[in-house]
Amino acid sequence: MSERVLRSVVGVVFVVLVGGCASIMDARKGASMERAQVRDVAGVEVATFARTRTAVLLTGTDEVSDLQVVKRNVKGKFQLNGKVCRTIGGCAAVPIDVRGYWLTARHCLDLDAALVYQPGADGTEQTVQARIVWKGDGPGQDIALLYAPLGQGVVPVAVADEARSGARVVCVGSGIKTDRLSAGRVIGVGGTTDDSLVWLVHDAPLTAGDSGGAAFYEDGMLAGINVEAGTAQMGKVARATAIQPDMEAIIRLIEEDWSRQTSSN
Repeated sequence: MSERVLRSVVGVVFVVLVGGCASIMDARKGASMERAQVRDVAGVEVATFARTRTAVLLTGTDEVSDLQVVKRNVKGKFQLNGKVCRTIGGCAAVPIDVRGYWLTARHCLDLDAALVYQPGADGTEQTVQARIVWKGDGPGQDIALLYAPLGQGVVPVAVADEARSGARVVCVGSGIKTDRLSAGRVIGVGGTTDDSLVWLVHDAPLTAGDSGGAAFYEDGMLAGINVEAGTAQMGKVARATAIQPDMEAIIRLIEEDWSRQTSSN
């Protein structure tokens, strides 16, 4: 997922990806969903679940006009600090608190600016400037916390208490470069000795644009934030990495930030 940069000219991003790797990854993602026979997550039709529990994160920009986001085609006039953007990134973000807090991958925020794009079922769209609350800074802490008001119909998700080795996961990315959905199983669990960092290895196919997105268990609980896409070599299964957030620490950060924001208003 390192190839997440979308390039633009004179402030207008226009990205069209056809054939090649994108079509191959679409086929792999589609095949993974067919093998898993996933039709719903937590009793909600899978596409609806994905749309209401994730959002597109447009990074390296803090303002946009004339935005259009569809698969393999992103248009808009982007700015950062009042200047035209010639490069933006495409990731995903996951809502975890009704007050407007989201998780994503830290590496998606290298330029310290992002917009959360939230399309609604009725055709309405909302694009909100994200405020970075916290970015992990330790080894392997490729995770970050954002604040952006939730759009209509967006549903915060709960995080699983523990990793479930062998469990099926449904992954949701941005959908900018390839299909949003893929499926696989948790094939490994690791972490630090003090359990301050837990990561999952799964075999759902991921690609550019999936960073910061979610790996969900079938009951709708968040398994982790996808931070790295593995590559398959010589027919071996691709292995992707997701970080299971330390929710005690995340909740503490949320409450501290909320207290600061409300006391200053």
